[in-house]
Amino acid sequence: MLPAGTPGGANFGWNVREGLHAYAGDPTAGFVDPVAEYGHDEGCSVTGGKVVRDAALPDWQGTYLYGDYCSGRVWGLRRPANGTWLNGLLFETGMSISTFGEDAAGQVYLVDYAGAVYRLAPTE
Repeated sequence: MLPAGTPGGANFGWNVREGLHAYAGDPTAGFVDPVAEYGHDEGCSVTGGKVVRDAALPDWQGTYLYGDYCSGRVWGLRRPANGTWLNGLLFETGMSISTFGEDAAGQVYLVDYAGAVYRLAPTE
């Protein structure tokens, strides 16, 4: 994840490394380090997500949601004013998460590989 306005061309190291871990080659070859990662004990395939702007989800405003195809887990990544990155498991779906999306009103959706579309909504 790079800040808005960052020029393209950043090299995160694929396919030499996964996150900060060697995959095939020297993992220290001047790559841009990730701000978050998770191990294969937590999932197998990251599904990129969306930054929450949905007014119905005030607790997640500005949080980048991402999930894992195999585990069905959804994590949240955000950077508060102090500049540190916070990353944590938000919920488990039991689905094969294939993508996230949003509609014209900014409402956030999660799509299961089987084709079902779910709108993320606050819990009561």
